Amino acid sequence: MLSSRQLGLIVALTITGLGIAYGFSIPLVYGFMVGLLTLIMFSLQAGSSWSILMRSMWEGVKHTKEVIWILGLVGILIPTWTASGTIPYMIDQGLAFIHPGYYLTFSFVLAAIISMLLGTSSGTLSSVGIPLIGIGALLQIPLPMVAGALVSGAFVGDRTSPFSSANQLVAASTGVTVKQQFQAMLPTTVGALIICFAFYAAIDVNGIWHANAHVHLEMQFVRSFAYSLWLIVPVLVLLSSILLRLRTRYGFLLSIGAAVVTGSVLQHVNMADWVQLMWSGYHPAAFPALKTKGLSSMLELMALIALAGAFNGILEAGRVLQPYMQKLLGTTSGSMFAATVRTALFGFGLALVACTQTLPIMMTGRSLMPFWEERFPRSQLSRVVADTSLITSAMVPWNLLAIVCGTIVGVPVEQYVVFAPFLWALPVCTLVWSIRHRERRVQHAL
Repeated sequence: MLSSRQLGLIVALTITGLGIAYGFSIPLVYGFMVGLLTLIMFSLQAGSSWSILMRSMWEGVKHTKEVIWILGLVGILIPTWTASGTIPYMIDQGLAFIHPGYYLTFSFVLAAIISMLLGTSSGTLSSVGIPLIGIGALLQIPLPMVAGALVSGAFVGDRTSPFSSANQLVAASTGVTVKQQFQAMLPTTVGALIICFAFYAAIDVNGIWHANAHVHLEMQFVRSFAYSLWLIVPVLVLLSSILLRLRTRYGFLLSIGAAVVTGSVLQHVNMADWVQLMWSGYHPAAFPALKTKGLSSMLELMALIALAGAFNGILEAGRVLQPYMQKLLGTTSGSMFAATVRTALFGFGLALVACTQTLPIMMTGRSLMPFWEERFPRSQLSRVVADTSLITSAMVPWNLLAIVCGTIVGVPVEQYVVFAPFLWALPVCTLVWSIRHRERRVQHAL
């Protein structure tokens, strides 16, 4: 077992390494390696063997393979959608139908609706986020604002939809049903949605794009692409596959295949060009706005996610954190507000170190459930975990959840997070509701 001093050093070195790498634009892999190597060294000193560590790391990597697949396929999907004409077509059609005066509000609401149906942030951002980002750029709306609206909407479903794997994981980790969890989350969900709607409506009304809403933009790309309704097939394929609950990677692969077929027929892209743009990205000289990255630009991020999986594998297999759980969290003998604060801080700390969304949800829910049950309903723990551990991972720049979102919308998390109130309003709402819950308990006792 690692000592508290060793564990503290691992946490400090991991966060410091990632922070320095991020601040100086050094590949995050190098920054994360500092913490991972320290964890390996201390684990060996504590008596673990190389074979056990390697097995633990491999198990951890296997748990992240779906995210690695998604990230790599996003690097292929975006350039294929662009070269096939799908994204240019959707942008031009969107310019004709979307009212620019309330663009941020529209983007948030549409992303929220789609995410509730799909139950996935990555699928939502890929299917509707990419074209909406392109339209926002042409309307000269700051892209961090558009990205924030899209990410906020995407996480409405990622957290709340019964089809969301994250939502189901919270329920399973806290020992409640999805229905019980939804009822417990409803007050904070409504509060966060009201805050988001008011936030985007206020920005829209005061934005220059609202004053210029009467300006009509002509189609931008019609002269260079052959347009047809067939161009929306890749998007429909992706949406349909997710609605049918196929694994996300298969939906991406099917959509890429559909884009290649339509692009080959309508835009006459040959196979050699497809291979080149899938690897290097799409770089049209005539339209810099359509420039995209390819698979090669994703390799570093895919390696980071694999290393994060290895890190988590050691933590889970060695039960490194469990001996310190009660000491770190104390007891729930105080108010629900105090318990909520400790739970939120612990989940955020795990998000900083583990670089995943899964580990904070699982460890916070499973480890705290015995303490919460002493005084509070399990459903309230599920509400707190959903409003903190699930959401705050998306605000950590080196967390794989934030990396995937930022990669799809093309805007780093530190730029859009201010404009994504659903992420930071939920923790506030859940703290307020915990205070109100305590007050209601006191009034009931009187």
